[in-house]
Amino acid sequence: MISDKPSLEKPTPRKKHKSLKDYFDFRNNQVNQIGLILFSAFIISTSLHFVFEERFTEEQWKTRPMTRHKIVDDLIDSHVLLNKSKPDVIKSLGQPSFTITKDIMLYELGLAPQFNSNQVEHLYIEFNDETVSKVSLTLYDY
Repeated sequence: MISDKPSLEKPTPRKKHKSLKDYFDFRNNQVNQIGLILFSAFIISTSLHFVFEERFTEEQWKTRPMTRHKIVDDLIDSHVLLNKSKPDVIKSLGQPSFTITKDIMLYELGLAPQFNSNQVEHLYIEFNDETVSKVSLTLYDY
């Protein structure tokens, strides 16, 4: 019951708030140190991957055909070819290595490092209504 009389019990002391600098004091807090190291490693590895990843350029595609496997991922991910016409694709990438049908073209990607594999990667471009509808990688056995 609630009464209007003062309580004889001692009031519980309030919890002391941490100061801001205590949250960033890593001297004795191993969990925070490990978290900081993992976070730093993630940021550094992501940055290095972004800096050293090869970007697609038409000039590199045409002049260095044996290194196309390095830039093909950027070409596919950036959707540069989607909704382009066949003449525009040929202008950008050059003549295809193979034409399967009038709506499917293949470009050789060069020799990627592979172990015990007889498969060769090609850039697969499919047209629908005279525009690019699908761009992907395909493997062919030789």
